[in-house]
Amino acid sequence: MQTTSTEIKQLAERYGAAWNDHDLDTIMEMHAEDSVFELSMDGAEVKGVEAIRQAFTGIFAMWPDIHFETRRLYSGENLFVHEYTITATLAQPLPLGEMLIQPTGNPVQFNGVDVIPVEDGLVQRKDTYLDLVAAQRQFGLLSG
Repeated sequence: MQTTSTEIKQLAERYGAAWNDHDLDTIMEMHAEDSVFELSMDGAEVKGVEAIRQAFTGIFAMWPDIHFETRRLYSGENLFVHEYTITATLAQPLPLGEMLIQPTGNPVQFNGVDVIPVEDGLVQRKDTYLDLVAAQRQFGLLSG
């Protein structure tokens, strides 16, 4: 069933608000049972709502004050793309490839993009792409 661009925009706004409220139950209510989450950091797909819930729980534990400021939101039939700036403070060591980023107690800011296909009014996939170079610079891992 097609979801109109107006319905998609409303879903995108509710989804973003739930992330900023750290409201995991509401986030998961918007996901299809067989939805998939893929984070650009490792390319591994997380499949199914229970596995995705665990992944999102880990994100909130690692970044307990995470906030997404919308830069641009594009919506169409059965898809939305959300461009945002993340502001967050790392609370746990973060493995990144062969590196282990240690918490500094200082908030960092970096951009991200979510590409989210929707079917029957529910999130089917959440493909997240993050500007990790900007984050690494703020942790002092890269110069420039």
